[in-house]
Amino acid sequence: SMTSMAVSFARRALASEAVARGGRDTIVLKGLSFFGRHGVLKEEEALGQKFVVDLKLGCCLESAGRTDDVTRTVDYAAVYRTVKEIVEGRGRRHELVESLASTIVASVFRGFEQVEHVDVFVKKPQVALMGELEYAGVRMLRTRDEVVGESGSGSLK
Repeated sequence: SMTSMAVSFARRALASEAVARGGRDTIVLKGLSFFGRHGVLKEEEALGQKFVVDLKLGCCLESAGRTDDVTRTVDYAAVYRTVKEIVEGRGRRHELVESLASTIVASVFRGFEQVEHVDVFVKKPQVALMGELEYAGVRMLRTRDEVVGESGSGSLK
């Protein structure tokens, strides 16, 4: 039908746009571990706990791969420092892991222009719930356009 052809064409167009904007290439930083004081409970603020962050940063790495030029990729160490500063609470204390994850996403987009999409997974492995579990966590997947759109300004700067 015409509708299914139109939908198929739209999907292909979106996929090719994502590829053109770095949709196929990903930098992975897994298991970043920090001590923070985020949480709803007063004990979480007083005692603190471990937070583990996994990041996947979507960006075009073609030029870096072709030229072997470090200036054409994302500075992993700078991303690590950005996340560490947020989680270790040098700024705002977050009650919700959702808010912590959202702040990480916005900061990555603000600091690293090559990044077009972020997949962040924030885990609390020592969460105090009514039973045993490996961790509680939040995963957020955002594109630069979505986050810029939320700010309403059209720019993260």
